Amino acid sequence: MIPKYILLREKINEEILQGTYPMASKLPTEVELARIYNVSRSTVRQALDLLVKDGIISKHWGSGNTVIGKSDSSKKDTVMILLPDISSQRGSSLLSDISSTLLKQGFKVEHHQTSNEFSKERSYLQLMLDDMYAGLIIEPALSALPSMNVDLMQQLLRRKTPVIFLEAIPIGIYNSKEISSDSYNLGYQTARSFINMGKKDLGGIFLLDNKSSVLTYSGFVDAIRDAGLSYHDNCFLWCNSKDPVGVNTRSSSFINKFLKQAYNTVETVYLDDDTINVDGIYPVFRSEIESKSIGKPAAKALISLIK
Repeated sequence: MIPKYILLREKINEEILQGTYPMASKLPTEVELARIYNVSRSTVRQALDLLVKDGIISKHWGSGNTVIGKSDSSKKDTVMILLPDISSQRGSSLLSDISSTLLKQGFKVEHHQTSNEFSKERSYLQLMLDDMYAGLIIEPALSALPSMNVDLMQQLLRRKTPVIFLEAIPIGIYNSKEISSDSYNLGYQTARSFINMGKKDLGGIFLLDNKSSVLTYSGFVDAIRDAGLSYHDNCFLWCNSKDPVGVNTRSSSFINKFLKQAYNTVETVYLDDDTINVDGIYPVFRSEIESKSIGKPAAKALISLIK
């Protein structure tokens, strides 16, 4: 359920736009607003605070609330898109597919990059709770880990905000729609392609906090097992999606140390993240299997929820 103070903020804003409360005029007092809209004074105060924040009214002690601006600030036709990375080829393509599909259906798009940080993701989710958005498409930060933002996601879902999760649904979120790549099959077929080329000893670099990468690893090693080949424990490396300060799992020097040792045992090392820094001293191999874009299906799924 949408909080009453947000609904009241929208109602007062609409009446300002319609001229019920003209520019430079005073709004009714808090007591009068509470009576007019049949809400508590606490609800009125919260709604007025949001209007002040939006720059629509000014609030001065002793002089009441003055209309100082007009803003069609409603987000009712706006879909928020939250992605860990929009600068990479995958992220840019995903954002483009989602945005183009939504725009063609008359929706506005607001997108943000969370940089795989729970704190950034949380700030954007809080923005949604402070307004009335048409919906949310989100690829959760650090998707293989429990999310600290489940509480805000649950609030949005209780409010009946349409939400589509990409690649993973955080633990604690139920009965929600997920659109994901077939990462397991990608890993399986990638390993099979190496094996079919005569590469019998395989290693890989994967992301420990990314659900899609974990599933790719699962398919990759299952293909090794199914082919009756040896699994070389020391030839698989787990990296962070984003290194914390003082940690260097994604640096070229760190990767090279691993590759130097791995190539004493294996013929091929698969790299599951094309944003990891490699300098070419030791070869890494990426999948040549194209994954179907999930951007357009995700946007269409959200549209169906909204309608």
